[in-house]
This record gives sequence, structure tokens and C-alpha cells, in this order.
Amino acid sequence: MTVNNVGPLFRQRKVRRWHRWIALVTSVQLLVWTLSGVYFAFVDIDFVRGHQFKRTPEPVMFDLSGIDLPRVPGAALTLQERLPGETIIGLSADDGISWFDSQGLALQPLTADQAITVARGRTVLAPDRAEWRDSAVAGSEYRGAPLPLWRLWDSGSPDRVAYMDALSGEVVAVRHDAWRWWDFLWSLHIMSYDDRDTIGTWLLKLFSVLAMATAVLGLWLFVSTRRAARIQ
Repeated sequence: MTVNNVGPLFRQRKVRRWHRWIALVTSVQLLVWTLSGVYFAFVDIDFVRGHQFKRTPEPVMFDLSGIDLPRVPGAALTLQERLPGETIIGLSADDGISWFDSQGLALQPLTADQAITVARGRTVLAPDRAEWRDSAVAGSEYRGAPLPLWRLWDSGSPDRVAYMDALSGEVVAVRHDAWRWWDFLWSLHIMSYDDRDTIGTWLLKLFSVLAMATAVLGLWLFVSTRRAARIQ
């Protein structure tokens, strides 16, 4: 009895074999993509970002009479209050933002006690601990935020952490467990396990192609099987 190695049945068997092995390789990552996608779809991103822990700033009356800022190049100028009665000036340029006091001098960072006081007014966290952060760390909770920072938290709730710009006093990020789960699932979703931000890693590209191959082969098998059934 001769086996036909060129007919449609042989091709189906060969494709089924390839489909089975490719699906086996990609199945775990496909499950991860699905589970992480469900989390992203059902959890509010504003809640994840910790907006509920920030207080809405109240309007203040700025006294501009004592401001003495020299002529400096920049794209935009920002006035805001840091400590009560302290007006600071932010000058935006291509390389970031520079902060000055009302006399035009480079602004000095907040002390730990000052940062705690400011954070208590701008968040609902009531922090009593502060740590200095002045170096970028790949995959950290504060990645992408301007340095230096104060890391602030309440010793009674250490899972809730505020990161404050040490110069401007702005609370640039609030991290809590929902954000950490989101960040962990995001790293699995984009397959960037170190810095958790790089989209387009070789692993992501490889498994994207394999997942597409799984879908295409599955559709081909579905169509060819139905066609063969009609012929019979």
C-alpha cells in the first residue's frame, strides 16, 4: 500500500503537526497575554496610577512683586507654591526644567522633614518616613520621574508610597499594590523583564510571529477540513 506524500490529506497532517508544536510553544505566553489583558481592561487606570491618593491643590495668591529672575533662555515659565508662602519658578527647556527661587537663584532641594510636610498636604497618605533617591534604576517604581526624588511613606502602610520631586515639591507618582500588579503584568505582556518599559524586544517579536502562525495555521486547517468534508 502506497502512502500519498503530496495529497491534501498529507498536507493537513503535516500542518496539524506544525500547528500542534507551535501552539504548544506559544500557549503559555498566549495565556499570559490574555490574563494581563483582562486585568488592564477591568482595572481603572486612574486608580492604578494612584490619583485617589492625591489631594486637589487649592488656589493660592502669588506675590510677584519680589520676583527677580534674570534673563534666561527657555520655552515656558511656571510659577507655583512649594512651601507655604514660597513661590518657585520653573523654566522649561529642551533638556528639562530648571527651578529657581524668587531671587533667581538655583532652588535648593527640600529637606526630609519639609518633604514629609508637603506630602501630607498634597496626599492622603500621611507619610512619616522619607528616603532620598538620586539615581535612575531600571525597572524601579519611579522610573521616568525627574531626579532627585524623595520616597515618602507611612510606616503603618508601607505598601503605599509617594515619590516627590525634591526641587519642586510635586508628587510625581504614587505607588500601591494595584500599580505593582499592573507593572508586573505589563512586563509579562510586553516581555520586557528588566526595565519593564521596552516595547519591541526580540522575545515579543518572536512570540508575536509564532502566535500569528498558530492562528493562520488553525484557520487554514479549519477551512481545508470543511472543504474536505463537503467533497466527501
